[in-house]
Amino acid sequence: MKRLVQFGYLFVVVLFLSQCKKDDSNLRKANSFIEDQSIIQDQYGRQLILHGLNTSSSAKSDIERQPWIIESDVEREANEFGFNFVRYLIFWDAIEPQQDFFDDAYLDKVEEKVNWYTSRGMFVMLDMHQDIYSILFGGDGAPEWALQTNGHPINNNGSGPWWLKNIDPAVIASWTNFWSYTNHKYLQDHYIMAWQKVMERFKNNPFVIGYDLMNEPWGGDLIKIFITGEFEKQQLTAFYNRIIPALRTVENNKYFFFEPTPAPVTLGAASNLQTINDARAGNKKLVYAPHCYPVSLHEGNDYNTGDQQNLKDWNTQRQKDVQTHGNIPLLCGEFGVSPNALGFDEYLTDVLAMFDSHQWNWAYWSNDKGGWSPLDENRNETPIVEHLIRVYPKAVAGKIESFNYNPTQKIFTLSYTNYTNINKPTEIFIPKRFFPNGYDLEIVKGNIKNTSYNESNQTLLIDADEYETIELIIK
Repeated sequence: MKRLVQFGYLFVVVLFLSQCKKDDSNLRKANSFIEDQSIIQDQYGRQLILHGLNTSSSAKSDIERQPWIIESDVEREANEFGFNFVRYLIFWDAIEPQQDFFDDAYLDKVEEKVNWYTSRGMFVMLDMHQDIYSILFGGDGAPEWALQTNGHPINNNGSGPWWLKNIDPAVIASWTNFWSYTNHKYLQDHYIMAWQKVMERFKNNPFVIGYDLMNEPWGGDLIKIFITGEFEKQQLTAFYNRIIPALRTVENNKYFFFEPTPAPVTLGAASNLQTINDARAGNKKLVYAPHCYPVSLHEGNDYNTGDQQNLKDWNTQRQKDVQTHGNIPLLCGEFGVSPNALGFDEYLTDVLAMFDSHQWNWAYWSNDKGGWSPLDENRNETPIVEHLIRVYPKAVAGKIESFNYNPTQKIFTLSYTNYTNINKPTEIFIPKRFFPNGYDLEIVKGNIKNTSYNESNQTLLIDADEYETIELIIK
């Protein structure tokens, strides 16, 4: 009898464990997805299309390197404007103000504001921002101890466009020394350590989707930038292939966003960047993140035929770049225009249609009050808003084949392959300001299980059961 009891007990235990294993296997299957290096995916495997703003230029000169926003501004971006993304500026001089001292108090303040976004389901890309190398030159970025000027005096005065400061001898020396890893190894090593401190802080937040490794990396040496292309071919490529493996030791699953040199790439010229590798196990999680600034518009002038050609060239060259780097996603980290420029609306129509046609992601420059912003000094909307707010697929439970939004006719089309192993719905932002009397949803192809509309964030949720192509029209 004792043996029978023991056998019965053993049988129950084995049955229980096998059932747990079966349930666990089913759970893993339900939450598993295939990583696809050609798209950006959330933690559930859905393809994301990221639309949002830069937050914010005001932080560059703020004594605490913090943006101007309060939490209600984030609420407005998420629910009223429908953005699901922010490119959030951070600064090396605030992270490591003295060599080997990393300021946790600064990161506390960053984390507080980042949580305003992530608590609302918005995705955050942290951007290590710099302009003209350092605030001591009138820009932002590197701390004072990381300036190696070769004896040239530091001068942050000057007239004319801000970017002309890049030909200041002290700025050139600081850049060339930063890129000279053999002779000034400690500069890049500390830059990497600053990033590691940031990543340790945010690695467990799934809505912090990744890191823009350096804003508009500049070579210093104009010959290497414009004539030989050596800066991108050798120094910048080597930098990315050095920093990525070091950062992968901290976190394996977030995206790294990398940029080419700003000029002349922002204007539509070719990039000379070579292959950028990812040290993680599995597919790459890299995103190409160039900026787009046609010449005339960048200087505050009207949208002209030269700008139109710049945009066409940008479109052609960036498609080539995406393929060069392994058919990875593209996110335009900056583009913008003055609402006072003649043809600003035509430009925004053109550039946003281009992004949609390639499923490219974007962050508009910027959310600061006034200037090029969608908000004026009193937080009222500018004419920019009507263009940035559009119907778009925020998250798709599968892979997009194509989508298009016609802002004049207010017609949106979407075709995607629905994946049954993704247990979250497809989400489409449908702004009520453009559909005040509601919308018609036409399912052209495929079977939809159910739909619902979230009034608070103006998002249509779609559930489908089958592995099949879904085609729909919203009008």
